[in-house]
Amino acid sequence: MEKEEQSEFGKGLVICLVKFAEHWWKWIEIKQHHEEMRAKCKDLFSESSGIESFFNGASDHLYEIEVPKAWEGSEIDVKVKELQSRGLKIGHGFTGEKWTERDFEECYVLCREIALLIDKQIGLEAQLGNW
Repeated sequence: MEKEEQSEFGKGLVICLVKFAEHWWKWIEIKQHHEEMRAKCKDLFSESSGIESFFNGASDHLYEIEVPKAWEGSEIDVKVKELQSRGLKIGHGFTGEKWTERDFEECYVLCREIALLIDKQIGLEAQLGNW
């Protein structure tokens, strides 16, 4: 029997969201590093390049994100597709667009919105909490 190929960055819905969300803390380090390097060499280390560098790693977890068939067309499905498309475009699209910290924030707001919608869908009364 052939061994099933393992996903490199995760596959599913919740696990991919969690793995993407885990990168949030790395942004602080990447942002600080890029600011230090930008002070030395502005042309090579823009805010946009820092955002792209961050999303190059974080968005790997969005390649195999999937929504259950029963939720196709739902608000969850729409937001997951938006997060996937946007995250991969920033991290792997090489579009030449200029990205800002607002793009980072909007993707993580989407991630939280999806998590809340999943909890609601499965019958939980979720709350983000203060911290």
